[in-house]
Amino acid sequence: MAQMIPHRTEEQLNALPSRAEARFYRTCRDKLDQRLLVFHSICFLRQRPTAAPIDGEADFVIFDPQGGFLVVEVKGGGIIRDRQADQWFTENAAGTKKLPHSPVEQAKREKHAIRDELRKHPRWKNSADRILEGHTVFFPNVVDVSPLIASDIPPEIVGGRADLDDLPGWFMRACRYWAGNDRRFRPLGEAGLEAVKETFSKRATARALMSSLLEDEEERRIILTDEQSRLLRSLGSRTEAKICGGAGTGKTVLAIEKARQFAAQGKRTLLLCVTKPLVEHFKATAGNTPNLLPMNFHQLCEWAVRLAKHETGRDVLQEARASFPGADKFDAHFPMALALATQVVKETFDACIVDEGQDFHPDFWLPLKRLLKPEPDFMVFYDQNQAVYKHLDKCPIQEKPFVLTKNCRNTRFIHEAAYRYFHGDDTDACDIEGAPIEQLNAPRLQDQANLIYETVARILKDERVPPEQIAILVADSKSKQTYYDLLKNKPLPNGVAWAEQIHRSKGTVLMDTAMRYKGLEAAVTILWGLDQLNLKNDRELIYVAFSRAKSRLYLAGPTEACRRLLAPEPWR
Repeated sequence: MAQMIPHRTEEQLNALPSRAEARFYRTCRDKLDQRLLVFHSICFLRQRPTAAPIDGEADFVIFDPQGGFLVVEVKGGGIIRDRQADQWFTENAAGTKKLPHSPVEQAKREKHAIRDELRKHPRWKNSADRILEGHTVFFPNVVDVSPLIASDIPPEIVGGRADLDDLPGWFMRACRYWAGNDRRFRPLGEAGLEAVKETFSKRATARALMSSLLEDEEERRIILTDEQSRLLRSLGSRTEAKICGGAGTGKTVLAIEKARQFAAQGKRTLLLCVTKPLVEHFKATAGNTPNLLPMNFHQLCEWAVRLAKHETGRDVLQEARASFPGADKFDAHFPMALALATQVVKETFDACIVDEGQDFHPDFWLPLKRLLKPEPDFMVFYDQNQAVYKHLDKCPIQEKPFVLTKNCRNTRFIHEAAYRYFHGDDTDACDIEGAPIEQLNAPRLQDQANLIYETVARILKDERVPPEQIAILVADSKSKQTYYDLLKNKPLPNGVAWAEQIHRSKGTVLMDTAMRYKGLEAAVTILWGLDQLNLKNDRELIYVAFSRAKSRLYLAGPTEACRRLLAPEPWR
């Protein structure tokens, strides 16, 4: 039984367009010696000196380690050769069909092409070795091939139906014909046979770079987020609305879009959040929009305090401190100072968009409302899951929320991991499959840092991912500097640097905490400092951390800690 490439099943053979080729394939497979290597349908492009390349295909090529190779052109049906017109025809029950080329000339061209391809291999490229080569034609449906014998078609290179019964004998006769009395041919040998396999059947892998996959996924996200934008049109002319949804449902994108729309209508618009990194994102994305002021809540308070001081000379922040001595500056003094400022400042706003509203302290809402004109456009975007812990009971908008139910950001693998920690309305996974979550497992922090560094360096160098698309997020905020210090002195390729909590810095890989990164996203995210997490008490943090990754997520830590985080019901 010969070695057949490719290996075809009976189902595949039955599906071949040429029944003659299927019959010849079966005969080679079943009757030729196992030392022989038989290729079916080798395709190639032939270069021509004075014309464009042309397609070529050899029906069968039989390689013999003890000899050379034989090209076999197979034609089914009856065969007619008109020598006067120099034309060939096949004939069957459906009629007579002209062949585009002489099968003999076709086999000859294929032989030369096979030889030229083999000569490119290092084994023969600079070698004077001669390879025994021959071309033949085979007509499995023709019982008597003698009428086709001519001066250019000796009987030794023609095969017919009768030769199927003794294919090994026919093969040897053809090989002897082409060898003639020339003793200079060197057999292929087993090494030569391996070279043949490398030339015509070597497994080839052309891997897609992560950077190109990320680009494709981002294009699909744009389409998905546009679909979410159309959903918001159902709000119609409502001037107040709460919009909620889980991670990845496009809340921040939609919040910025609505703020731009209000500003474009000539309305003086506030775009608010709580965290500094998110407001930096606001400013980078929409900071140049006329009539739009992106700030976080405490920056708004500081702005109002300065304005009150300038217009009236009153230090409303000092008054707030005097009213609540020892209270928290951010949760008590600033809201109180803003409330006092609204009594004296003249500036107000026509519209306000709040993003990540679940993070607003209950005491933030009243002074904020006082800063707005009567009947303002007021919209609050918030995450249902996080609102389990920080309710929006004092939010001045009391209407039933508009719910976003489609994850447009996280790939399916990341969605499934993050939403294990989500409590809220059902959210459909993103249509983007993505890649499975990977683990960078090591027991010691130093070893984990080494794995993170090697992974980031590989992604930058081999996968060509821009550094700005990579974020290292630390879950253990209290010890964040310990983690940063383990990485910051490791040199990254191509002049890339580490950035400690400095966002949107070109040519850098960000290191930050998971909680500071709330509301933001990165194409590639590595989570670190997972060891001390309590899967029940820290559910919100894990949910936030996982869902920051858009396309690729890595967990760095001890094997058991990572395994628990990815368990089907991790908090139980």
